[in-house]
Amino acid sequence: MVQKQYRHASGLGHAIINSHNRRNQRAGPDGTDLYQERRQPNWMRLQSVTQERDLDEFLSTAELAGTDFTATKLNIKVLHQDQQNPYLLTAEQEVETSRRQQTHRQQLTVPRRPLWDDTTSPEELDRRERSSFLDWRRGLAELEEQHDLLLTPFERNLEVWRQLWRVVERSCVVVQILDARNPLFYRSRDLEEYVRELSERQHTDKRNLLLINKADMLTVRQRRLWARYFKREGISFAFFSAAMAGMEEAFMQLNVRDEVSLELCREQDLDDVSAEDIHVLSVAELEALFLRTAPPTVNETDKVYIGLVGYPNVGKSSTINALIGAKKVSVSATPGKTKHFQTIHLSDKVILCDCPGLVFPNFASTKADLVCNGVLPIDQLREYTGPAALVAQRIPKEYIEKVYGIKIHARPEIDGGTGIPTAEELLGAYAVARGFIRSSKGGRPDESKAARVILKDFVRGKLLYSQPPPDADPVEFNRETYFSK
Repeated sequence: MVQKQYRHASGLGHAIINSHNRRNQRAGPDGTDLYQERRQPNWMRLQSVTQERDLDEFLSTAELAGTDFTATKLNIKVLHQDQQNPYLLTAEQEVETSRRQQTHRQQLTVPRRPLWDDTTSPEELDRRERSSFLDWRRGLAELEEQHDLLLTPFERNLEVWRQLWRVVERSCVVVQILDARNPLFYRSRDLEEYVRELSERQHTDKRNLLLINKADMLTVRQRRLWARYFKREGISFAFFSAAMAGMEEAFMQLNVRDEVSLELCREQDLDDVSAEDIHVLSVAELEALFLRTAPPTVNETDKVYIGLVGYPNVGKSSTINALIGAKKVSVSATPGKTKHFQTIHLSDKVILCDCPGLVFPNFASTKADLVCNGVLPIDQLREYTGPAALVAQRIPKEYIEKVYGIKIHARPEIDGGTGIPTAEELLGAYAVARGFIRSSKGGRPDESKAARVILKDFVRGKLLYSQPPPDADPVEFNRETYFSK
């Protein structure tokens, strides 16, 4: 039987040709899209882009390159994994993946702004920036493809990176705000290197600072282990909790525990860390830290510019709100080329430069890892058993049962189980307890709905898990969180 040929049917080749023709009709002399450049409002040009369809990525790459192209067949690589655990790595695979990641970690770079001076025209600078940005994206693509590595979705919008360049150029201290539950995942080592490079190029004294937010989610011992790690790394750091800002009594209780446990930690070979190192700063102490970290000013009237950089979900906005909450401050868009990032006059000495939320390139082991780190949106998940299984592996069954008031029936080891619930056992138990039933599936538990609830609780910290420093055991690192009471 001959199939009917639909009038509007088109394949990848037609889509590329049609899109290319539309762009050519609007192209200026230099090949740029005049409609996009002139008609798009600034907020649209600054929209974050971390994931693109194959066609979108192809077209945007071609546009950055400013070259023509022809449609070609896509080479699709299909990976078949072990059916018993199709979305997570085995212990052996984890070790091998970690080894490859460490080998190529130096290639996880941030794009550099090309050299320019007063004689560089805006058109020439734009051309250089686009070319450099395209080379950077190609390098990351080659890293992922040639070495069988999984990269996180990273920012692909040049406009957003331009804001980072301007923040770094303007600031004397660049602060990376990190989530205390997994600081290294949100830290960009290469950004720190870029700050040092720019400091030398500008003949200025720029400094780096890691602000570990959500520190109230860490135990005293966990903070001490992280403090020891960062001190050995030689990087300035501080602990903070935007969620506890303004709660002076809570801050006092949090920091009193540090003194109480000081002798215990000394007995456990942590005597190279002091109570001051793990102190959770108040808002006033954080502002004072900014001034202490900044290089000395030449004149008393000189302003100290503090650049704030971080992923969209690490609490950067909450930190800024905590800093300005008790003050009457002005917030404005900086004029000129840096008009898109926000400047906040915190005091007569301190001005904050707020960079738009930015996702840096990093390594991940699996897509499930990206979901649990809050990088991929939970509501758009199609495959949820991998992330749910990862939650079940990281958090003890007894703790999950206590948090939700449910009973999870995991297969016992004597019957061939591992003692750790599978995704289906965890989700099924929660769905039944909450009455999540799918009528269209014969009354079966709605595991998809259960997964969305549990994964959101994990990302928010209701189901609390903290990643340890590289030299610490994950089970021991989190033991106090689950079994201290």
